Amino acid sequence: MTASRRLLSALCVSALACCAHRGGAPSTTDRAHLSAGTAARVASEQISTMSVTRIAGAQGVSPAVARDRAVSDALFSAAARTTLDAAIISVVERGALARALLERLKADAVALGAPNDVEVAELTARRWQELDRPETVRTTHVVVKAASPAADARARETAQRIREAVSGITDSEQFMRVARAVPHEGLDLRAERLPAITLDGRVYYPDNPPADAAEQRFDRGFAAAAHALSPGQVSEPTQTSFGYHVILCEERLPEQRVPLEQRRARLHDQVVKGRAERAKQELLSRLRAVVPTSIDRAADDLTARARVTE
Repeated sequence: MTASRRLLSALCVSALACCAHRGGAPSTTDRAHLSAGTAARVASEQISTMSVTRIAGAQGVSPAVARDRAVSDALFSAAARTTLDAAIISVVERGALARALLERLKADAVALGAPNDVEVAELTARRWQELDRPETVRTTHVVVKAASPAADARARETAQRIREAVSGITDSEQFMRVARAVPHEGLDLRAERLPAITLDGRVYYPDNPPADAAEQRFDRGFAAAAHALSPGQVSEPTQTSFGYHVILCEERLPEQRVPLEQRRARLHDQVVKGRAERAKQELLSRLRAVVPTSIDRAADDLTARARVTE
């Protein structure tokens, strides 16, 4: 059978299965006395009452409808085994079993209950900008740095002259223009607008944060000097490892603190996902340690030739 015919056959079986789910099991079903715990039998396959109960609960249907759907699935499964290649059946069964296991891991994660305080705290630390953001300060600054220790005093004096030149300026563009005009031959001078920062130096981007936003940190000394200012105020020269800064406070942004119970509810799905993912990785680690696994040496070359379409 060609690949296209196999695909057509599989699609037909799938379509018929959907129709059966709407119409129920075939009307020629026999009535018989079955063993305890068995709701139906299709050829040699036993359908347990427990499976019927789970289907009914998951799909919100009556036990009778759930039973008929299970019978229909078993019938089409039997048909697939006689019409489809064994390789296709193996792939489908493997995928179904893997999906069933992942669903169980998710169910176990949900069964652990609401996110506990430790889980909420861990996620809050990662999502602090939206859930537990302290006051932040947006600034424009100019920094003067000496090329050698011998020029450090001159760098400090230049920063002081810049401070005097920009005194009273509240517009960031004018602040930078005036600062750059102060003579600074032989010194490295840089003027720029900066994102909002917390007192401990974390960076807050209200919109379109860069990919490395979570890793960005400002010098704590710079952050402390910025937070000591009121909007429109200019700092005295502040030394950090980057040089001497003169800072203009543009704006102070208020804190945003989401109450604990609201955070617990908002983070529920992410916590469940994290629990299930950890359980999955732990299981994979255990399985890799005990289940022999081999990959063909030419696997990369073989799979590279496969055409993948979206």
